[in-house]
Amino acid sequence: MNEKLIKVGITQGDINGVGYELILKTLEDARIFEFCVPIVYGSSKILAYHRKVLDFPSVNINMIKNAHDANVNRVNIINCGHDDAMVELSQHTQGGSEAARHAMEKAIADLNAGNIHVLLMAPATEDYSSLIESATGKGKQSLQVFAKDSFRIALATNKIPLSEITASLSVETLKEKIEAIHSALIHDFMVTTPRIAVLALNPEIDGKEEKEIIAPALLAATEAGICCFGPYSANRLFCSEEYKKFDAILAMYYEQALIPFKTITCEDGAYYIAGLPVIVAASEQDVSYEMAGKNLTSEESFRNALYLAIDIFRNRLHDREIYANPLRKMYFERGSDNEKLDLTKDED
Repeated sequence: MNEKLIKVGITQGDINGVGYELILKTLEDARIFEFCVPIVYGSSKILAYHRKVLDFPSVNINMIKNAHDANVNRVNIINCGHDDAMVELSQHTQGGSEAARHAMEKAIADLNAGNIHVLLMAPATEDYSSLIESATGKGKQSLQVFAKDSFRIALATNKIPLSEITASLSVETLKEKIEAIHSALIHDFMVTTPRIAVLALNPEIDGKEEKEIIAPALLAATEAGICCFGPYSANRLFCSEEYKKFDAILAMYYEQALIPFKTITCEDGAYYIAGLPVIVAASEQDVSYEMAGKNLTSEESFRNALYLAIDIFRNRLHDREIYANPLRKMYFERGSDNEKLDLTKDED
């Protein structure tokens, strides 16, 4: 196998939704195989069922037991879970959720072991962020980042009820989120000097949370050398197109980020989980039960998620190469005029 090709693990998602439709449509483009080796974690029988229902052309499938056996120019598939799982299109079933989780757990294990380079998740009803963070994070906190081209929005909190948002925010946690998106912009997107906008929690930017949490967190991050600004009203920032002046935006909650992101990107955007040593990406689409098996779903967002994961993988490789062998300091503290620089000694 060409070692330059990136191994992309793809989870099947909910077997009763549009996951396999997105996978099949994305991998239908032969150009995909020129830069990656796709490995689907799911079921060859269920894939064949969806292909037949959707009336798609036959697929060159290579059934394998582990990622090391993956071949180029083929859709490799690792069977996960039970082969007798029943597909009930457009229905939310326990079997569909279990099949999605079995595939996710196997893919995460391979990702953590380095058997695949990146992971692409098909839509599922369960949020796997905590599972991914605990399995691969090595104690690091994750950060969900929606991205399309130079437009990026990160989340200060995950999918939680609005009533719990304030309790989930603190000066320290918000400062950590700002630091995380700052680091992601540098190492994952190769932005030299990131500019970050932070949104207000309330419609008015001078509420209690803005004064007691957001403003102090911004000050602490600024003192740490990060270029961050705010808090901004979401309405003002997006309607005036001021958001284009920043490399990333930190939103306080899920809806505050996703509504403007979907509106601006025309639902073609994707997201990935930043802050972790591994790369996990997904489209912004949900399981869309109402469209399952009807060939009505666009794969654009899912394809963009694939590109996003590969771009970040390449950027991280380039980033490590840049900092692998830094030049030694060529200056020293002079104590007197007759002191000489000795380059044979190791630095302290």
